[in-house]
Formats: sequence, C-alpha cells, structure tokens
Amino acid sequence: MMNLPQTIPVLLLGTSLAVLSPQVCPALTIQEVASLAQASSDLPVVKSAGLSPDINVPWSKTVRIVDPFEGEFIGVFDRNSLGGYLYREGSKQVLSLWTPSSIRVLVTVNSGEARSSFYTAGRVYPRLDFIRFVTTKKVDKLLLKVREKVFQLDGSTGTFAVSQELATALKNAPDENLNIRLVLEGGQTVDSEIGKGTVKAWRNIY
Repeated sequence: MMNLPQTIPVLLLGTSLAVLSPQVCPALTIQEVASLAQASSDLPVVKSAGLSPDINVPWSKTVRIVDPFEGEFIGVFDRNSLGGYLYREGSKQVLSLWTPSSIRVLVTVNSGEARSSFYTAGRVYPRLDFIRFVTTKKVDKLLLKVREKVFQLDGSTGTFAVSQELATALKNAPDENLNIRLVLEGGQTVDSEIGKGTVKAWRNIY
C-alpha cells in the first residue's frame, strides 16, 4: 500500500509538467497566450473608453484601452463624417467604439452661426460671429448589415451588447465598408458607414 505523503509530491510534479511543458499544452492555448501578450505590449494605449466630439485616438486601429473605471481591454475606434465639411453647420459625425463585449455609438451635430450687433458712438454695427456648437443625439437602435443578414440591436445610452452570433459575423465580415443605420430618440434615422480599416481590425477584436 502506497504512503499518502509520498503520493502527493508525485501528483503535484505531474501537474506542474502538464502546465509548463509545451509538448503537453494544446497549440491553440499557446497561440492565445501569445496573442494576449502582443495585445498587452505592442498595441497603442488609449486611456479612456469614453466617446466625445473632440476625442483624439488612433482611428480604425486595434488599441489597448486602459480605463480607470472599466479596466483593460482591446477595441477599435471608428469615425465617419456626414454632410460634407466636418465643421459645417448641420453636418453630423458618427463615432463608435467596438470591443469584444459591446458597441458604443455617439452621433454629434454641428450648428451655431450666431449673428450679433455692437454699439459705437451711438450707431449700431452688425457683426457676424461664428460660434461652434456641438450637440449629441441619443441612439436607441443600431442596425448592421453583414453580408445578407441584418442585425438589429437595442441599447441604452448608445451602448449595445455583442452576442456570440454578431461577434462571429463581424469577425468574418468582408473586407469593405459596412453599412449601419442608427435610430435616434424620437425616431429619426441616420445612415452611416463603418470604414474598411475598422472592419479589418474586427478580426483582432472578435
């Protein structure tokens, strides 16, 4: 009969070899570890997952996000300007952040040509001041068309959960611009596109 104190070291040694020996580890596990190491060291770092009109981030590139409130994860930021010149009155900008668990979308609208007058020596002189106002719109629904399938996502405060089915579709999306439709609060729709660079980066995210 084998002594219990002698058995335990043998079992522990066997377990250690199974963990440390590359011959015993599946190849997929090694690849995943290598991918995680690359994501933590080689990618550009963004210090916030928040979206804002004046956000300054690498666009359409896989980045490592280190957010003080949400932790660390990878993602890709996308931006599309609608209505011509970015700062023209009435032009829109669609900003989005794609992460393994969620999609965040922000729609901004530029406006603000303000006319005013000033008084000098008893006379009124008209003066044209250009003041830029940027307002944001709440996004209630997000529709994406990947190949022939349309995904309709419902969210709150512009955040939408990514299901396994959607993640697989995004990972295998064709290497081209992808059409999306945003339904804003009140029912207004905004049609936009996700750039080909962002679509390509999805392969690293999902």
